[in-house]
Amino acid sequence: MGIELKVGCFEDAAAVRRAVFMDEQGYEDEFEPLDDDSRCLHVTLYIDGALAACGRTFPEELERAFTPGKPQSPACALDEVAGPGETYILGRVAVLPAWRRRGLATRITQACEDAARDAGAKLMKLHAQEYVQGLYGAMGYEAIAPVDVEDEGQPHRWMARVL
Repeated sequence: MGIELKVGCFEDAAAVRRAVFMDEQGYEDEFEPLDDDSRCLHVTLYIDGALAACGRTFPEELERAFTPGKPQSPACALDEVAGPGETYILGRVAVLPAWRRRGLATRITQACEDAARDAGAKLMKLHAQEYVQGLYGAMGYEAIAPVDVEDEGQPHRWMARVL
């Protein structure tokens, strides 16, 4: 199984997000203006050339600039390790159904962390769907806020880890 990771393939990432979040999970508002910002890093994973998974990461300040009025990532004790521009948000991690249960969510998350680290990140935050908190916990993320339903009514929890 040949795995290839790429950064910058938004159209491929959008195809995975549309299939998983909109078609499968019923989200209506999957895409945001920050997706088009050059600081938003779209990471895609391919197996033997076939698109299988995606994720994205971006500097926390993009969240504030592009989504005013929406809930933002909460402050936490880990914030002290990161200076201005060194906290990134991880999200939109998705694996197409045919490729699940092979560790690809972990691989795409690690690739997003690497891309963020290469861009200067020291702290990663994410707003995980409640049912995948265990995945992120196993990767070293810790809960930094209680479960909320701010994302189209789906239970999520903010988590973070030092990179």
